[in-house]
Amino acid sequence: MSRKRTTRTGRRRRRIAYSLVVAILLLGIANYARPLPSIAADPATVSGNIGTVSLDWPADGASAAVGAEGYGTLSTQGDIQIPTASIAKLITALTVLNTKPLIAGEQGPTITITSQDVSIYNNYVTQDGSIVPVQLGEQLTEYQALQAMLLPSANNIADTLAIWAFGSLANYATAANQEVKSLGLNHTTIGSDASGLSPNTTSSPSDLITLGSAVMDNSVLSQIVDQPTATLPVAGRVSNVNTLLGQYDINGIKTGNSDQAGGNYLFSAPYSVGGHSVTIIGAIMHAPDLQSALSDSVPLLASAKHGFALETPATTGEQLGAYATPWGEKVTAVAQQDLDIMVWKGTTLTPTLHLNTLKYGMLAGTKVGTLTFSSGTNKASTPIILKQTYSLPSFWWRLTRH
Repeated sequence: MSRKRTTRTGRRRRRIAYSLVVAILLLGIANYARPLPSIAADPATVSGNIGTVSLDWPADGASAAVGAEGYGTLSTQGDIQIPTASIAKLITALTVLNTKPLIAGEQGPTITITSQDVSIYNNYVTQDGSIVPVQLGEQLTEYQALQAMLLPSANNIADTLAIWAFGSLANYATAANQEVKSLGLNHTTIGSDASGLSPNTTSSPSDLITLGSAVMDNSVLSQIVDQPTATLPVAGRVSNVNTLLGQYDINGIKTGNSDQAGGNYLFSAPYSVGGHSVTIIGAIMHAPDLQSALSDSVPLLASAKHGFALETPATTGEQLGAYATPWGEKVTAVAQQDLDIMVWKGTTLTPTLHLNTLKYGMLAGTKVGTLTFSSGTNKASTPIILKQTYSLPSFWWRLTRH
């Protein structure tokens, strides 16, 4: 082979070698520049289930229910539709406030007692119903009228308020039936009056739990039902017929009794555990009489308090997930803080675990998700953070990865 041909062959081989080196370098650079893969989490399995609760239900044939604000109705005994008696005045109050709203601390507009209002009063006197004396020309503020209706449970003031707000009891009944639908009271019907004296005004214990929650959520009404007394222009000092008010932590709500209804009692009481609080609401209907309903409420409330517990289904630093990177790094995701939730025993704690995918280097302590536990409508959450720093891969790994 000639020297000239050998030289050309060598040059060609060197060009091929250079091309291969350049190609390898270009492929390496391209490989290095490729986006890093997202790192999916491997979530931990979390669960929670609390023990059971035994409620001290009335033994006298009364229907009853227990619930709480934020939880709804939790348990019932004989949840049937029964005449409400004066508990209906809570519906009257809410319906009136829808069209004549008040802000806590306001007295509101003035209601002047008319001859019609005096006749209403005289009519209830003949029926031996709950009343508050009125005089022609007397002036009550809307707030005072609500006090008169809810504390001494004045039937006449219930009708007076309804007529003042809606023009007639018939118009009121239409508005009130719309109100109960908006509240989700599917087993409640408003009769022909605003006082609840009509046996056609009915509800169920579970509906009363919902009604009680609505009342306690109203800043004006929750204040009034917790008042032991009030002073009115003509009647003077009147007392709350809820004789258990202030005892056993009870701060409301309303009593009712009639021949058809028997004794009814809707009550509320705050309860706290470990800095977490809940407002328990109980309803007793169709007890033999009002005193029986009041008496039945005491053991029922006590047992309901024992039905709540503060649980910690996730603790600070508890591993809730893990990440494994393609370059062999492993990091864990942990609860940033204790997750405390007030729960009703016998209900399932439902966890919702959300962990983000990782895309870039992240420092320890970076939030990467959330753990939420639900008990009914009550929820509590804790952020999920990285326990270790999630580093970027090495130069060599990025250059040579497959």
